[in-house]
Amino acid sequence: TLVEFSSREINRIVCPGPMTDLIFSEEKGLTGHFSGNNAFIKFIAEEANGKRTYPEEPSEIYAVCNGAVYTLIATPTETSAVTVRLAAAKAETVAENLERYRNLPLEKQALQLLREGYSGAYPGSYRVSDQKKEVTLCPDLQVSLRQTVEVDGVGLRLKSFQVTSRLSTDSDLAEKTFLDARIGNPFLAVALVEQRLQPGGSTRVLVVERKEREPGAMETLDTALSAGGE
Repeated sequence: TLVEFSSREINRIVCPGPMTDLIFSEEKGLTGHFSGNNAFIKFIAEEANGKRTYPEEPSEIYAVCNGAVYTLIATPTETSAVTVRLAAAKAETVAENLERYRNLPLEKQALQLLREGYSGAYPGSYRVSDQKKEVTLCPDLQVSLRQTVEVDGVGLRLKSFQVTSRLSTDSDLAEKTFLDARIGNPFLAVALVEQRLQPGGSTRVLVVERKEREPGAMETLDTALSAGGE
């Protein structure tokens, strides 16, 4: 996979499980190390005649985690630090997600996903996408979508928004303000990390959506369990 990395800052690779090796070419101007399920990669600058230059050629990175080898073609670009999240195989993540949620009623599924969103600690079976997308909601608030989390197989999606007050006085937020199609649809739950904002203050708003159920997902897990899978 071709991935744009920052040529000047430290980049991060997140694996869906423990990382056991990280292979790259130092000759191409890369340095890095790994710990747990994270790896950190940086392009090495060269000094010549008082001028600093950064690599411009792509370089291969091999991350070994969960018994699989992920191949990345790291392309250095003039951008801020990049976080790349590697996903496990779709069939494995669906089975893991279904097992995690299968005994929970819908309301408790939403609460569990909200708790994980609040802490920012997600299982490796979730698909996490960091982004920055402005949403026009109301004149008093600046709203920006910062992260989307897909729970494949269960039909749930979590969205994390950063909300900043544009008022010059303290203000109180209400969940109903965010029950808007520009925020999400269909809604399952909305949670405010902070309900009261000072002038220019910010907080996070977490929204859980219920997607269409993916056909065959539950049947696939039931078949695996009846065949002796764990």
